[in-house]
Parts: sequence; C-alpha cells; structure tokens
Amino acid sequence: MDLRCKGKPAGGFTLLELLVAIAIVIVLAGITFQVTGSMKESANLTRATQKIKDLGQAFVDYTSDHAGRLPLENADVPNITADDEDWTVAASAEAENAWYNVLPERMGFPTVGELGADNTPYRFYDQAYPVYLDGAPYHAGEKKLKRPYFSVGMNSRLQRRGLDGYKDPGTLASIQQPVNTVIFLERGLPKDIQHSKAQRKFNGSPKANPRAFATRHNQKGVLLFVDGHTEVRKVTELIKASGEIIVPEDQQPGTSIIWTRDPDDDPNAAPEE
Repeated sequence: MDLRCKGKPAGGFTLLELLVAIAIVIVLAGITFQVTGSMKESANLTRATQKIKDLGQAFVDYTSDHAGRLPLENADVPNITADDEDWTVAASAEAENAWYNVLPERMGFPTVGELGADNTPYRFYDQAYPVYLDGAPYHAGEKKLKRPYFSVGMNSRLQRRGLDGYKDPGTLASIQQPVNTVIFLERGLPKDIQHSKAQRKFNGSPKANPRAFATRHNQKGVLLFVDGHTEVRKVTELIKASGEIIVPEDQQPGTSIIWTRDPDDDPNAAPEE
C-alpha cells in the first residue's frame, strides 16, 4: 500500500497559500500608504496653520508701528493683474508697503522685492520662507521662478479702490469685528484642485477673495482672523454654487465669517479680482 502523503511538499506552500500571502502584503501596503498619506496631510495642515498665524502676528505688529495702518494687499498699481506682479513690480516703490514685503521683513527675512532685486527668486520657494506653504502645488523647475506665486493671500475685501484707481489701506481699528473678520487665507495656485465650479482666479496673486480659496487639506483650507485664531473650512461654507460670497446672515448656525472692515458692507459689491 502506498502511504505517501499527497498534500503539499514538506516545507513548501500551495499556490493558494502563496496567493493569500500576496493579498495580505498588498492590503498591508495599501493601509501603510493611506496612513503615511494621512500623516503627511496632517503635517502639511499643521505647518500651513502655523505659517499663516506667524504672518498674522507680523501683520498686527506692523499696524502697531504704523499708526494702525494696514499693509497693502498688493502693489499700489491700478488694474494690475497677477501675472503683472512680478519680481520687478515687487521691488518697486509701489509695492514698498505691500504685505509680502513688510511682513517678511518684520520676521527677519528678505522682502519679496529684495529676492527679485538680488536675483535669488528661488529663495521664495524655500520651506523656511514665511509665505511658502508645504503641500501647495507650485510649478516645477524654472517655471515657478517667472514671478512669485503665492499660496497664501491677503483678504482682498479689506481695501476698496477709490475713483482715482488707488486703494486706501484702512486701519486695524476700522475692522469692526476682528474676531470674525478674515485677514489671510490659503489661496489657489494654477495647479490646485478646485472642489467647486464656483472657484476661480487660481493664479497665485498675493491677494484673494473667497472664490480663490484653496482647499488643500481633505477639501478644506485655512482662514486666519484678525484676532489671531484660525479656522479650517470647506469652500461651500464661504461661497454659493453661483460664486456669490455667503454673508453672515446666510451662513450656517454658529458660523460668522466676515470679509469687509464694516460687516454691513456687501463683499460681493467689490470688483472682480
């Protein structure tokens, strides 16, 4: 009688066992990838929040030293576009009081204008630079050096353009509800994903309205308020499907986000960015 075992060879594996083992490895790799991605996203959010908070502190310090006057949202040039605001403009007298020059200087860094004048634009995209945000999809290589592409922008509804084409910067004291009023927000870059058809102007300008709000963290983004606190919000909490900015009376219960110095001013009345 042949009593030899006809099962798997001693010390070997059946095909089924190998397939099961491979499947387990694939599942574990997928879980590891998801956890790693989640940890990286969380770290990017933490760093972005701190960077924006630091800008906010410099913003308030600047107003204290300038009789309450706010820094400008961009170069004081009528009808300037995002593409126009290059390194040369950033180094011009018209941009001397722009936030992207005065705030880095207060924080011990070269101004954006100085980076251009010194022919060191690559330093704008250094992880340590105050306006650089981890996780923002900047252009690669030489393309991003064409001009400064901002991943954070100053709220463009704080300053109104007069009939002469120039903007009055306004004062910190003129912001009537500092706890609810936004001063900085994550703003869209050309390569950012838009999570609403109402989002637009993802052009890396140094200023931004809610339609240019970038939602890089699980479809949410960071807002900084005048009093120094931050909130992480979805774009649907800021604008309607039509692109209209949601005013406080139309916001969800418990939410009060203001974009203008006077909360009674309509943020939708400002010209397009």
